[in-house]
Amino acid sequence: MPVSRPHLLLLALFGAVGLPLLSAPARAGSVTASSIWDQSNALERAREQLPAGATVTAERCQEVEVGIGNIRYLCTVEFQPASETSPAPSPAPSP
Repeated sequence: MPVSRPHLLLLALFGAVGLPLLSAPARAGSVTASSIWDQSNALERAREQLPAGATVTAERCQEVEVGIGNIRYLCTVEFQPASETSPAPSPAPSP
């Protein structure tokens, strides 16, 4: 069974990049990570990259075959950044 062109591209990409660099850099509003283990591991890796105070708005995962019988789990977590317009704390009363 011949391997399709997109699968060859992914195989070459993952082979060249190496396991430690599989997590994509964060874009504004989403983080993507991958795992060779399972979907929950890929989600955990993506969540670890969330900025402090961010609220998760959506999660999606896909399985990508990167060779015969070799699966990568790619998960993206979308988020809303922490609000920068939160009210300022009131000053302490003077003695």
